Amino acid sequence: MRRPAALVRLLLRFMLHCIVSGIATARIILRRRPARSGLVRLRTAPMSEAGAAVLAALVTLTPGSSVIDIDPERREMLLHLLDLDGADGTVAGIRRDFEPDVVLLFPAGVRR
Repeated sequence: MRRPAALVRLLLRFMLHCIVSGIATARIILRRRPARSGLVRLRTAPMSEAGAAVLAALVTLTPGSSVIDIDPERREMLLHLLDLDGADGTVAGIRRDFEPDVVLLFPAGVRR
């Protein structure tokens, strides 16, 4: 029962992140001063390659962020963020809201 609950929780959190990030992205676009965009490294928990791909897709589909590269050996992702001023919050949100359920659904050492 843990895996179906994790999937539902992950989907609900993803939808919430899309709404909140969409509003934040609209604010960035509409304000007069340009945002400071750039790259950030995200160290991930151990998960399968499929899990890393799912996590990357979730991050990329959320407005304001894109995964540029996945390094499975170092367990890192290179993210492009539209607003670096919120980088710590973005990384914390990914770790808190996406990563635990992705790890549960796609544990390390399991090929899918």
